[in-house]
Amino acid sequence: MEPNDELTLTERLFSQVRRVRETSQISNSSPAEPETVPGERPFIDGSFSTRWYRLLRRPAWAWQGADPVEVEEVLARIAVADGERSHEHFLDTIKGYIPGNWIYEWSQLAGDYYKRGRAALAGDERDTARALLLRAARYYSIASYPHLKEDELADQAQLLGNMAYREAGKLFGVPLKELQIPFRGKNIQGYLHLPTTERPVPLVMVSGGIDSLQIDFVQLYLKHLEPAGIGMLSLDMPGIGYAEHWPLVQDTSRLHQAVLQHLCEVPWVDHQRIAMVGFRLAGNVAARLAFIEPFKLRTVVCLGAGVNQVFTQPELFARCPRMMRDSLANRLGADAADWDLLQTKSQVFSLKTQGLFSSRTSVPILSIGHKQDFICPEADVRALANASRNGKAIVYDREALWDVYDKGLIETVNWLKLHLVG
Repeated sequence: MEPNDELTLTERLFSQVRRVRETSQISNSSPAEPETVPGERPFIDGSFSTRWYRLLRRPAWAWQGADPVEVEEVLARIAVADGERSHEHFLDTIKGYIPGNWIYEWSQLAGDYYKRGRAALAGDERDTARALLLRAARYYSIASYPHLKEDELADQAQLLGNMAYREAGKLFGVPLKELQIPFRGKNIQGYLHLPTTERPVPLVMVSGGIDSLQIDFVQLYLKHLEPAGIGMLSLDMPGIGYAEHWPLVQDTSRLHQAVLQHLCEVPWVDHQRIAMVGFRLAGNVAARLAFIEPFKLRTVVCLGAGVNQVFTQPELFARCPRMMRDSLANRLGADAADWDLLQTKSQVFSLKTQGLFSSRTSVPILSIGHKQDFICPEADVRALANASRNGKAIVYDREALWDVYDKGLIETVNWLKLHLVG
């Protein structure tokens, strides 16, 4: 594909979906009422502002490869833009693929990086091209965020993000591989990153929460896992991205379990040394696998995992911002407007309710959390570690968000090295 072809493809894709529902209307039919106390307050996943529908996940975006200066420039353009908004007090709800719309602004920046990456590749500047293409994939992912099913504009951003990611993957030391694992008449798709193909390598399966895509974790691999000789298989959660065909159900780990069982057939993977790292709800998946597949997993790491109290205590569940409510409802095929019903249905996700905490797994669990996190309270962080032999709990308090990401990542990588490399 020539550089100009991408621009033509972008224009063609988005021009077909100009008149569609704006993201904040996809999974919530209720009106959005302004907060009685306006302003911005810290949130473990980012900044929760009463003027923004989306959580602004600045620390995570920077950790994943975004430029903080460019992030602020895009947010500023969205904030001052004119246009009809679905909810007037939410700055990021401008309707249509026009200037000021969230998906439009991030996609414009992503498209510029994609064009520059293609030009660098044409000039045989492979390292530069890879960095630019990965930056394009990063911004297309933010454009699609929070990645709701039936959000047609977001779907196009995801398509272009995966295209940029694949092209960057061709420039890795070992070219990116894609796994297709059959499951109930369809295929589970995962990106397999390998430090070498000369011998089977230890592997980490990685997934994020209900607002993450599998292309969000490449920096974890490039900066930490690849230098340690550890491979990475990134996977989408049920109801998201390539796994959107399967809704989120009580058996949150069914897709990952199918992948885990398939890995013994992948020649590049040492199937005796497999781990899983799960952020947020994927931490629920990782913990669940530790109990039901103890002979296939060497260890798991759960970061801010929603495993019990947030699902069983209505007062915690009620603290979820609107975007988080919509994201969960979207994965369940429900309407976030009926929040009480959603809370009742979500109680099945509690691993304690499922009876898994009544015994201990032989798989060592590293459980990382923060005292101020209502999704994974300190009691849940410690209960998760105590439910495993040789488990470990790390609970942060008062650290800045960036420090939490940085420290948690260092602890995670050291834990993986200990259990996978020795």
